Amino acid sequence: MTAGGPWVWGQCHADLNGNQTIDNDDLLILLADYGQSCEVAAWDDPVISEIHYNPSTQQGSDSDFEFVELMNPHPFAIDVGGWSLDDGIDATIPAGTTIEPHGFLLTANDTATYRAILGPFVGLVPWMGTSSLHNSGETIRLIRPDGTQADIVTYSDTGGWTNEADGAGGSLEWKGAGHDNALPESWIGSNALGGSPGADNSSWAD
Repeated sequence: MTAGGPWVWGQCHADLNGNQTIDNDDLLILLADYGQSCEVAAWDDPVISEIHYNPSTQQGSDSDFEFVELMNPHPFAIDVGGWSLDDGIDATIPAGTTIEPHGFLLTANDTATYRAILGPFVGLVPWMGTSSLHNSGETIRLIRPDGTQADIVTYSDTGGWTNEADGAGGSLEWKGAGHDNALPESWIGSNALGGSPGADNSSWAD
């Protein structure tokens, strides 16, 4: 203890979550950004983790069931108030919105449909205007409040991207930590009708 002051802790560079211990949580934080360049990697960013761009006719209309999901891969909550999604869709996350550790936030054209399906405890943010996802592919950007880009995914139904999410019933699911979500090989078709909105991706149990 310093004279007349509080305890002063040394900062270990590998203690990424600041709990004074190098533990599994620090490893998970590192794995979430493994392989990204330092120009785009950020320890406290959520990631685009699921895209349902062409629901099957078994579900219903595309406009009712399209969604983009964000996941917090970290062991601490993230304040995403003022963040936005643009290019393919247009959505602004309200002030005060957080994503819990390893939790999810769903953005959708028709939040009423998903509120009825998922119940009251899943965060839902509506798309604005005439936003929709093209069935052949497009770009989705996650933007921080300062205008910088936190994440980007340009999906397609060709060029190495799975076609299992193109009207067959499933969504595009990110494979998880250690997989760069900008790459087509980091995505798989969901094995559940309609995907896994607001929950662990169905493929993670495989």
